[in-house]
Amino acid sequence: MADTDHIVVAGSGRVGFRIAQHFVDRGTDVTVIESDPDAVDRMADVSEVAVVAGDATKPSVLREALSDQTSVLAALTDVEHSNLAICMGGKQVRPDLRTVARVEHEDADEYAEFVDTVYLPERASVKAAVNAIADSDVRTLEEVTGDLEILDIRLDYDAPAAGDVVADVLPEGSVVISQADGHVAVQHSTKLVAGRRYLVAADLDVVDEVIYQFRGDAD
Repeated sequence: MADTDHIVVAGSGRVGFRIAQHFVDRGTDVTVIESDPDAVDRMADVSEVAVVAGDATKPSVLREALSDQTSVLAALTDVEHSNLAICMGGKQVRPDLRTVARVEHEDADEYAEFVDTVYLPERASVKAAVNAIADSDVRTLEEVTGDLEILDIRLDYDAPAAGDVVADVLPEGSVVISQADGHVAVQHSTKLVAGRRYLVAADLDVVDEVIYQFRGDAD
């Protein structure tokens, strides 16, 4: 994922841990900032995740966690004002950073001057947070469980699948259901049109290949 080469997650609770693991599984470098020693020990067992022990509201801790490759800082603690402070601090260290904060209130516009994206605890499933962090051109639909993911994905103009028919490009274990607006069903002989969004069902072990076919090196 070109837009998320490295992400930093502040807070490694149940959701934060699973989000970190999700991005690691997709080949994204992840650093977690955590102040709870027990949580730090748990995260240490996930060898692919870098852990910075400390308070993410402190600039020195943010500087340790952030790198030139970091594109997203996600503040996912259960303390709203801390999340806002973390995001604002991240912008001070890296002005081009995209920030995501967990907040308690429905009025997301109120936080627009402080963070780029918010998500609400009552909607704080792993998929909701992943979609807030990830590129909007690839979204995992919620309420999908088991070994199947449903992707709402935009076909990039330079992607391998652009202009090809479904049967020639999709890996076994995946199927294009329809255009994302649901108005046009897609068949094996349907030509995929660059710039359009599609709903794709895919087994977990072929999700990365599906994303590559639709996004190419963009993701």
